[in-house]
Amino acid sequence: MDGGASVYVGREGPIRDLRDGVRAVAAGRGGRMLVEGEPGSGRTALLEVVADEAARLGCRLLRATAHEPGQRFPLRVLLDCLESGGEPLAAARAETVALLESGTGLPAGATGPVTAATDGLAERILGPCRNSPTVLVVDDLQWADAPSLAVWRRLGEAADRVPLLLVAASRTAPHGSGPLARLLVRLPAGGTTVLGLPPLTAAETARFAERTVGAPAGPRLLRHLAAAGGNPYYLREMLGALVRARALENGAAGVELAAGEAPLPVRAVAERLGFLPPQALTALRVAALLGDRFSVAELAAVQRCAPAELDGAVAAWRSAGIVEESADGPLRFRHAVVRAALRAGLPGSLRSALHRQAAEALAGAGAPAERVAGQLLPVAERPDAWAVGWLHRNAEALLRADPEAAVRLAQRALDAPDRDDRDRTALEEVLVAGRFRLRRPGSADAVRTLRGRAAEPGRRATLTCWLVLDLILEGRTEEALAEAEEALAADCARSVGRFRALRAFLLWAGGRHREAAEAADQALVAVREPAGADGLAEAYARHTRALLRGGGEALAEVERGLAAARRAAAEVPDAEVGLTLLGARLLGGLGRTDEARAWLASARALAAGTGAEGLLPRVDLLSATLHYRAGHWDDALKDLAPAGGWPAGPAAVAAHGLAALVLGSRDRPGDAAERLASVRSAGLADVPPDAGLPSGGPVFPLLARALPAERDGRPREALEILLPLLGPALAAGSGEDGDWLPEVVRLAVAEGVTDRAEAAVAAAGAAAEAAPDDRHRQAVALHCRGLLGSDPQPLRAALAHYAACSVLTGRGRAVEDLAVVTAARGDTDGARAHLNRALDVYQGLGAAWDIARADARLRALGVRRGRRGNGRRPKNGWAALTPTETKIALLVAGGRSNPEVAAALFLSPRTVQTHVSHILTKLGVRSRTEIARQAGSLRTERATDE
Repeated sequence: MDGGASVYVGREGPIRDLRDGVRAVAAGRGGRMLVEGEPGSGRTALLEVVADEAARLGCRLLRATAHEPGQRFPLRVLLDCLESGGEPLAAARAETVALLESGTGLPAGATGPVTAATDGLAERILGPCRNSPTVLVVDDLQWADAPSLAVWRRLGEAADRVPLLLVAASRTAPHGSGPLARLLVRLPAGGTTVLGLPPLTAAETARFAERTVGAPAGPRLLRHLAAAGGNPYYLREMLGALVRARALENGAAGVELAAGEAPLPVRAVAERLGFLPPQALTALRVAALLGDRFSVAELAAVQRCAPAELDGAVAAWRSAGIVEESADGPLRFRHAVVRAALRAGLPGSLRSALHRQAAEALAGAGAPAERVAGQLLPVAERPDAWAVGWLHRNAEALLRADPEAAVRLAQRALDAPDRDDRDRTALEEVLVAGRFRLRRPGSADAVRTLRGRAAEPGRRATLTCWLVLDLILEGRTEEALAEAEEALAADCARSVGRFRALRAFLLWAGGRHREAAEAADQALVAVREPAGADGLAEAYARHTRALLRGGGEALAEVERGLAAARRAAAEVPDAEVGLTLLGARLLGGLGRTDEARAWLASARALAAGTGAEGLLPRVDLLSATLHYRAGHWDDALKDLAPAGGWPAGPAAVAAHGLAALVLGSRDRPGDAAERLASVRSAGLADVPPDAGLPSGGPVFPLLARALPAERDGRPREALEILLPLLGPALAAGSGEDGDWLPEVVRLAVAEGVTDRAEAAVAAAGAAAEAAPDDRHRQAVALHCRGLLGSDPQPLRAALAHYAACSVLTGRGRAVEDLAVVTAARGDTDGARAHLNRALDVYQGLGAAWDIARADARLRALGVRRGRRGNGRRPKNGWAALTPTETKIALLVAGGRSNPEVAAALFLSPRTVQTHVSHILTKLGVRSRTEIARQAGSLRTERATDE
């Protein structure tokens, strides 16, 4: 491990300025420079640079470090500087010390030895400096006494006239108050050059780690190092602890953090904080148990003292840069590693006991439920009687604030073998409620069991609602519809609007669109009545109406539904997420692509913010679908490979099917078959559509199954696979985009099944008529009509609509079909031009099967492609990057972290990480720093070319 190689990372600018200052004084020009930074930021290391440069240029160097308050006598730091200054300065030091110690030899009019020494010391230092360039360096200037600062000011005032460079290092502090601040203000015009040492950025942290361990740091290691907050000292100590514990290993992306709990620099942090008074250090350890953020009132409650008694400790922490005010008011640890190391330094049994004590103290002080739960979770023992009682009393508040904590506490309490039946039932209710709020697949059966024990009608109605929503999430829509209708038959007046709205949505999912429209209207009537006002009911009713319409009219319903969903978001987050996803999909159809991406990012943030893990797959799926349509197939596949896998349900059906469709189009039949096997093995092939699932669950798997049938010369079988899609779900006003309908029309026309082709054309036309402003639906309808009538005009119009809503996949198919229609009319040259355009699209997608199909269709009509390059993207270098990868590479080169890149491009951090790995491979580099270096070279080359 080479710590010396990393010490100057991120400090290149200040180093350059300091060296320039030394060169200037060597040439006869003095000056003043102040290096500011938090403890551990590298201030002292930069002073070493000054000392080395002064020695190299032959300057006299005077150097010392100020001591904390309590030093033996004033002016000590400047007197220490004079020890190494040669004969004249050594004599000046001896005279000043004698004056301070005895008070003899006071000049006339002097009021005391300190005043006399202060008045004369500046001139004694300046005398020799007039004839020899001098660099005077003081570390920790913030500890200097007032007389020393007075001398420093006088030296600073003279530095413009003599070859004297004053260089000081100080802890970062506000410039508005304090003796050091007043000193800076009183210096001559032009003042002091202040060189700040901010925390290292994410990119600089990666460089620091690479230089320290000798190889690029992997993503897990970088996430661990983020706890240092960019502080070089803590970074070095964290890496040292990992090396000593042999907790690093070589991985595909570089040096990686090994599995298991990462060791922390407990001793180094303890030594760093050793200057604190014992009471302040003890309180800080307790504060570390309260979390990254804590209030003085909370700490006082746990310490059993008055908040005012902690004023001294808090002042010491702030002065040392250990804590600071957070944006929301409480104090926060400036470096997460400090808090983690303080916790880890406590013996496990003591830490557990302190957490339990803190929980009871916080509860007694009226702290929020999630703060109390945060103290109960680390307790090693199962929840005791007090903890279980607290959970019963605060279950609803905790479920709203932190359902994950509620689930974990309830499960741990249930694991105790000696719980009585009453406690067990109450805990099961908390557990089921938490799992429902987290929207975890597989919880429907647990809800049904709990409902069987409920006697009170209102409670049964609530549990039935949860059951219906869980069944929807799991794709069990027929069961969900039966439950909703049974609840309506029971005539629970308080919930009638809710169950009508859920029934409307489920009727839509089952293709019963006329009934769905009537049920949605009835639900809206019910929620307008005072007794029936229900945000969740209105949200689902408007969601259904939006699904039954399309375009701007549907978007207006979505926006009204969102307002209602937000009123119910604390109870059920699904409605808001589902409506936001539907809005993104509708905006895409309207050609408002940037807005669609923004809505998708909002849905992702909503789903992540709720902690409801069952919602994130729906966001990933819609993101993948939009990428697929826009021609960003690599991005689509990344979205379709989530780190945690796909939980069983409609989203999994569509996801595996879409991945198989892309892989099949790229002529990778083995990989495509593997994804289709994932659908079949889960028994999900026939799951009906679900809210927010674009084009419905079964569509993508059926398209993926039809593709190899056609490729293997069985087009009639491919058509038979797709014909079930022409069922009631495609009635007018189904809300489906139907972008797969042209495939049905193409195969049906080729096989002479005219009635099926006409049915598909009619369905597409009805959908387009229901939403005349939806460019995507218009494109699909025109595309189908052009295929059925072998008419180039509708196909050309479809191309314009596909372009307007950024549907590259549809454009490729439409221009291929236009080539076929043009060739059938005898225009060979026109057909060839269209074929070449289609092949350009397919080659950009890597769609080898589509290229082969287009070639075969046109070859049968006597048309072959024109002369052209292979159009393939290189495998290595910048030209190998996809457009998205290029954008990410340039943002990374600019110092953006993965979360920052994700926010800028409306992607998930996980997708960005995958992109970065591919970028490293394609560019043949090992670190983000090397990406930045190559990006700089690329910009230079482009500027030269221009």
